[in-house]
Amino acid sequence: MNVTVTPRATDELKKAAESRRSAAGPDSVRVLVASQCGCGNAHFQMGFDEPEPDDNRIDLGGVMLLVDPNSAPFLEDAEVDYSDDLMGKGFRINAANGGGCGCGGHHH
Repeated sequence: MNVTVTPRATDELKKAAESRRSAAGPDSVRVLVASQCGCGNAHFQMGFDEPEPDDNRIDLGGVMLLVDPNSAPFLEDAEVDYSDDLMGKGFRINAANGGGCGCGGHHH
């Protein structure tokens, strides 16, 4: 599958994975679709997890992204970026097929 991870996001993922390794937890990062709106706009979550046999694995050279088969269609051609603007730091996933419609309210 095809996912673009910006250099900035790759750096941040590697940093997170390195600190995670010293904590002896899984250092691969799972990206999954947490919830879906009626119009197909998905909310993504990321977190450390152990690989599953049927995961898509994306090797970023130092950190592995895992995408389960159910989430893969939503992440096809997506871009993972990292931002630290005033709205808060964190990874942003821009899905190519995310559409432009909202979901009825923001989830915090």
